[in-house]
Formats: sequence, structure tokens, C-alpha cells
Amino acid sequence: MLSTEDTLKLNVLIATSIAIRIDTYKLVVVGLNTQFKEQVIDLNPTGDSDAYIKEIKKLLINQVLGVMGGYPSYLKRWSRMGQVASSNLTSLLKLGEVEAVVAVSNATNLDKDLLKLVWWCATNTDNQAEIGRFLLTKDLCVNTEVGKDIAHYLLEFLPFTQDVEQLIDTTNLILQKGLISEVEKAKLWKQGQRKTALLVGFIERMQDNLPNEVGATSLDFTHQDLQITSSEQAQLLLKTTVHILKKINQETILYRTLDVLGQYLSHPLITCKNSINDITNQANVLTHNSKHEKEKLFARMLLAGVSERLVVSTISAHNLTGSAIRKKLINVLEPIQKALNALTTP
Repeated sequence: MLSTEDTLKLNVLIATSIAIRIDTYKLVVVGLNTQFKEQVIDLNPTGDSDAYIKEIKKLLINQVLGVMGGYPSYLKRWSRMGQVASSNLTSLLKLGEVEAVVAVSNATNLDKDLLKLVWWCATNTDNQAEIGRFLLTKDLCVNTEVGKDIAHYLLEFLPFTQDVEQLIDTTNLILQKGLISEVEKAKLWKQGQRKTALLVGFIERMQDNLPNEVGATSLDFTHQDLQITSSEQAQLLLKTTVHILKKINQETILYRTLDVLGQYLSHPLITCKNSINDITNQANVLTHNSKHEKEKLFARMLLAGVSERLVVSTISAHNLTGSAIRKKLINVLEPIQKALNALTTP
């Protein structure tokens, strides 16, 4: 049971706040008023602190939503699907419930005021990075000071991120225009030389503006179908891909690198296939009668057909991890690397 003192203070907080969060580590409840000033209640648990926090959440949900028994199960199902009604958004941010904040961060109709409240509610919670990534997928967020705050939080959080997909997604998102400085981008690019998941984020987001730390230069190809590979930035992307593929030891990095490569070099007469032999045959048919730059044309056409589909079934069937990915897929990766070398050689 909640103490009488805490119950009274919480009821006042609910009445005077536009958003509420619970710090379970410091055992405080924080409210934000209409002047964006914080009001803090120090909790006085009468027993187990976890049980006490649950009682506080029940009180908040009962008072704000008029629902007994805890956070509504339908909101848990919908939190990450963007299916929360707009009329509920403000109320959800007064529950002190992280799942409710996730629900609002996924809503399709956020405005700038709600955006500030969502990020404030996410602060000092276990889901802060996740909520930040959700918010940075929205154009509205990218063009605000809150967006910059989120990007810098995620940048500082990167060294503590272990999940490869989250590393790629975070890098991709914070590289959006204006969120972090050129100095910070350069530092992140340098880190990517060792942690290639970061480089995948770069080639996904900055295909025409990659940092040229390796002195890549444009090449003089004459055939029209090779022009897409001849610029300085195209050469830099291809060389970065070579670097990533040399160190492949994680399936997500491979999947997303191949998708970037195939999409960048896509050609109207080439379709993505599940087999490297089928892709090779396609490229051979299209370049059979070529008299000039035949090797490079073949390489471009082969790479236009690559995607995740080439490798996902083999990796899944054999449960491949680490260096086993490179060994088992050598028949797929060697032709791709050979093609990349052909296109990056004068």
C-alpha cells in the first residue's frame, strides 16, 4: 500500500503535470508542469521498492485513464505499431510507464510539443536509446533541437551498444543532415574502420557524401552503364564495401551491405536472384557481345543483382556465425569481391 503522504503528493502531481516519469533507481517521481519545470517527489516505500513502484503506476493509470489493475494490455500490443489514438497521446505521457512512452514515440501524428515531452519522459529510463531511435525516424524530429539532443545522446551511447542491428540503425539515423558535426562524423567514420557495423550505417545514409579518408579518386570509364561507378563518391562506397566484406563475421552486416550494393548499382535489365550462378548468368547474357570494358561491365551487372536473398537461406539453414559465414559462403563472396576489385581498379 502507498503511504498517505505519497498518495497525496502524487494526486497533486497528476493535477499539475503535463508529463510524469518514474526513476526506479533513485525512487523518485518527477512531474513536468506547463512551464516545463520539474517537480520531484521523493518516495518513501513502506516495503519492497519494486512492489511500491507497481502500486504507484496503478495509481497513475487509475487517476489518468480511469483504468484499474495496471497498464492496459491492448496498449502493450500496440506500443510499437503506431496504432495509438491521437486523443490518448497526452494522457499516456502521465502514466510513468515506459511502454506508454514507446507507444507515443511510434505515433504517426506527433507535433513538436509532444516530441519534447516524449524525450523528457524517456530520459533516465532503460528504453531511452530505443525511444530515441524511434523518434529520429520522423522528419519532424530531425529538424529540431530535440533531434540534435537525441542524436548526441545516441552517439554517446554507441560504445555501450552490443546489438549489431542497433549499431547500424543508430549510425544511420544520427548521420541525418544537421544532427551531429562534421568532426563527430569523422571520428565515427574512423571508429568504423574497426567496427564495420558503423560503416554499414554510413553507406546506407551517406552514399553521396562519405568521408574521403582513403584518397579515393574518380575513374575514367567510357561505357554509359559504368558511369554510376566512376565518380569519387561511388569509388569510395565500393572501396568501403570491400573493407566491410573482408571482415564479415555477422549476418546482419552482410545482409545490409549486400542490399546497399545491389540497390546502388541496380539496373533495369537485372533482377535480384537467390543464386550467385543465376546472377552470373544474367550478367553474362547482358555483356556477351561487349567489346570494350567487358570485365568491368560484367562486374557492374553482377553486383546489380546481389541482395540479402543471396545468402540468407544458407546462413539460416546452417546457423552460421563468425568466421564460418565467410568460409561457408566463399563461393558467393569471392565473385562479389572480384567484381568490386574490377570496378575499383583503373
